[in-house]
Amino acid sequence: MIPDRYEEEYIIPCYFLSLGYRMRPSSFFDIAQELAVRGSTQLGVPDPVLHERGLCWILLRNAIHYDRLPGVEEKVTLQTWHSGVRGPISTRDYRMTDASGKVIISATSSWALMDMEARSLAKPERIFDIMSPEPQNPERALQPDAPKIVIPRDCETEEAGMHVVTWSDLDYNHHANNGKYPHWAMDCLPPEVTSGQTVTDFYLNYNREARLGDTVRLVRAQGPDGAWYVEGLVDGLQSFICKIVFAD
Repeated sequence: MIPDRYEEEYIIPCYFLSLGYRMRPSSFFDIAQELAVRGSTQLGVPDPVLHERGLCWILLRNAIHYDRLPGVEEKVTLQTWHSGVRGPISTRDYRMTDASGKVIISATSSWALMDMEARSLAKPERIFDIMSPEPQNPERALQPDAPKIVIPRDCETEEAGMHVVTWSDLDYNHHANNGKYPHWAMDCLPPEVTSGQTVTDFYLNYNREARLGDTVRLVRAQGPDGAWYVEGLVDGLQSFICKIVFAD
């Protein structure tokens, strides 16, 4: 019988740390990616199994809430579980708890299957013979699902640089790894914001893959509520967009 979640103990590595000896908010995307791989393996549908069927998982949306950022070599517990299938979307939730069991990071993500040859979404029914459509655990770490992000109409956008997708950005699905986008977004914000304020919420939508050699045009804007929006465009089309909420 499959457990109701995947769980492991974890020590925050030094290469995830930023100023103040605290983990970079964007580094949780790297942790979540690894958890998703291990969680899908637990369910019997890791990428190697899907690749035999010409399929792979693609991440569509993420929503992360930070109660606090863990510190250097802090021992934490990581949890993830498949929380359901709704239409073409599969959701996966995550938690990070500290040594006392207190939740310090909560997250949810939305995934879909991609047909690797057609580079288009595939119906989840194609794997229902090896993965149940029922949730591994119906509990939600965050509700509702990760939202669609749109820059508010009254925001003034400004150019925030260019990023050329290089070899080190790629994953084994031959496109920019989903963990790279939040780092690009944080890097193009004003340093007084990223160095002087604390991220409380990070929302990210992945809309089109970025591939080797693509030039990603980065645009940023600050919303009326103080949140920052970063959009990445490839050939004039939106590759990703994120909303980052800060507290002083």
